[in-house]
Amino acid sequence: MHEESFVRYIGDYRVHDSRIKAIESDQNTLQVSLRSEDNEIIIVKFVGVKSVSSNRPEGMILYSISEMKEQSPFRKFVFVNWNDDDDASLEIISQDCIIQ
Repeated sequence: MHEESFVRYIGDYRVHDSRIKAIESDQNTLQVSLRSEDNEIIIVKFVGVKSVSSNRPEGMILYSISEMKEQSPFRKFVFVNWNDDDDASLEIISQDCIIQ
């Protein structure tokens, strides 16, 4: 991840150390369910999805969800894996992100 393209972290403290539980999609939306360290379920919904790049993301423990620079009207969201030696990944380019 290049620092010059970093915009901000997405979500609150619960996202840090959470685990990707499931990913569901329909048409132009995508929903990622996370399980926090306190066993709380966090739903991250992406609207106006342009693209998804992933490699075995279910079960991945997150360091963060980072927003990176992307050409408007889109935003790029990178699910940063805690384990540098694990190739699990998830990147989503969409128009918006809503955390429930």
